[in-house]
Amino acid sequence: QDVYLCVWRNPERTMTRIFPDAKDYKTISLAISPEQRKIIESELGFELLPGQEKQFLYYDMLGEDGESVGTIIAASQKGEYGIVEFVFGLDKDRAIKDIYVQRARERDRTFKKREFLDLFLGLKVSEADTVNSRYTGPETPGTKAVIRGVAKEMISLNNLSK
Repeated sequence: QDVYLCVWRNPERTMTRIFPDAKDYKTISLAISPEQRKIIESELGFELLPGQEKQFLYYDMLGEDGESVGTIIAASQKGEYGIVEFVFGLDKDRAIKDIYVQRARERDRTFKKREFLDLFLGLKVSEADTVNSRYTGPETPGTKAVIRGVAKEMISLNNLSK
């Protein structure tokens, strides 16, 4: 059985890519109860993947004085040729500040293009239900993985960190 956990590769380099003023980060791990999982999966319209159903991880980016400057989420979702890993940052208003693909083996490259990834910029956690309607191009396993992954992470964050 495949387990779909996402490892944030090279955090020191990538945290400053999204948050240039970040000096450190704190890992936040939240347990997902069976009841919360049902709510999240109901909002998503699909089940969480193995390895994602019991805990939710994100990273609180810390500035010079230890204050939070934003959030990083390392996400993974199943593609056609394995796992698609991507990372996105949320600003203090919980809107997507930047997103990039960390690792993937998909043949189609649409999901890695800046014009596709830029569709998510400014999307707030509270608007996670609109993720699917942001992209109107041809659906590929890669675009589907990123769209589902962004929705999954944002809906999970919205439900678990109130």
